[in-house]
Amino acid sequence: MLRLTIASAFKSKGKRKMTMSELVYTLSLDLKWFSHEISKKVVERALDMGIIVKENGDVLPAFDLNEISIPPNFKPDIRKVLSSSVFDEVVADISFKIGKTVPEVIAEINQLQEKFNYMLEIEVVALILAKKHGIDISPYLKRIRKSDEAPTISDHA
Repeated sequence: MLRLTIASAFKSKGKRKMTMSELVYTLSLDLKWFSHEISKKVVERALDMGIIVKENGDVLPAFDLNEISIPPNFKPDIRKVLSSSVFDEVVADISFKIGKTVPEVIAEINQLQEKFNYMLEIEVVALILAKKHGIDISPYLKRIRKSDEAPTISDHA
């Protein structure tokens, strides 16, 4: 949901990069989705999660905007934007990258977890699958280590 929200903001302006304050104002004043304070939190969260990156004083999506389709009348649900787990985000990234539905990805994670004889936490298995599909898992590792949401794994998983 956060990736879609950020993509919508950039697409609404027809830009590939903005200042952080311009992105905040786009979310709050132009699109009228969130208050100014909530918009700042959304932008900070996107930055922390690696959805946007800083470059020469601007922020830009860390993904290809052309690959994101914005549904008509899209309006983000703030609860989903600010409160998703690492597992949910990894599953969404895998789904996006390989073109499978979320249930299909979860089924694949469950099969992989079975191969590991359920010795690993589901988040770790999701990260292994993400890495297998060429997804950069380093932003997730940082968040897992920070939050103790799941056991720490090395970057060589």
